[in-house]
Amino acid sequence: MTQFTRRAALYGVAAAGSAALAGCTGAGDLGPGGSGTDGGDGDDGGDGGDSDGTDGEDGADGTADDVTTAVQQVGSALSGPGWDRTERRGFCVLIAEAGDASWLLDEAPEEARAFVEETDFAESVLCYVESVGPDTCHDEIAFDGIAVEDGTLLADATVRGAEGEDVVCGEAITYSAALLRVTSDPLPDSAKLSVTDGWGETGTVRDTDEI
Repeated sequence: MTQFTRRAALYGVAAAGSAALAGCTGAGDLGPGGSGTDGGDGDDGGDGGDSDGTDGEDGADGTADDVTTAVQQVGSALSGPGWDRTERRGFCVLIAEAGDASWLLDEAPEEARAFVEETDFAESVLCYVESVGPDTCHDEIAFDGIAVEDGTLLADATVRGAEGEDVVCGEAITYSAALLRVTSDPLPDSAKLSVTDGWGETGTVRDTDEI
């Protein structure tokens, strides 16, 4: 897996021209069909379904050190969507054990389900995130600022659209979704994300929020 810093952990696997669904926070740059960084460390991610990031700095009390991350774009609206985009920026679920959120992930694409099955829940948790954008090109979620503090997963999640003016996008409200894997010691038991949707509106999304 490709190594990233916690301050620039992000990843993208483009959803193939369909309305996607997403929700949980993080900010970063995503390249269609692959992975990438925000340019801060000069490393580019390889193609594939996930990417790792580590931070070797020591954390203060209550802050996990050596946080490693990987991201899998989901590419479909797994929750329905079951939330109102005019009232909130997204939706997230913290998955701490195999079988958690099976009501949601059983309908996920094969690549996303494989990503879940490959997760060692003794060392990692997953955060499923949804958000929304104004057109069919806003179909990915990027993550940044990932940290674990006082048992809470913190991250910025941002919906990403097409890069370049020559890209043709369909006129349709599009929901995007992604899975963020976090490996740390200690592991988080809650999530608090700053989610920015495709219109640039930002709000706080927690795993305790209901749909």
